[in-house]
Amino acid sequence: MLPILYSFRRCPYAIRARLALQAAQVHVVLREVVLRDKPDAFLRASPSGTVPCLVRGADVIHESIDVMLWALRQNDPHHWLRMPAD
Repeated sequence: MLPILYSFRRCPYAIRARLALQAAQVHVVLREVVLRDKPDAFLRASPSGTVPCLVRGADVIHESIDVMLWALRQNDPHHWLRMPAD
């Protein structure tokens, strides 16, 4: 089963999470949230009602940086996680 990413099209945090997922070539089910009508499944996963929210079974990732790190640790073809040499 694919992870579910709850997102909002114009949220800059959700945008960077989606960008990292795409760059990492990690497949997810994208569920766009209408902020004035948040679905119950989304609110159960994210009681704060904030996006992005990545649901992987019982595990939920609420912060965009954590979504990015999770995705890039799966696959980092552009070496975004590589630290520059001193």
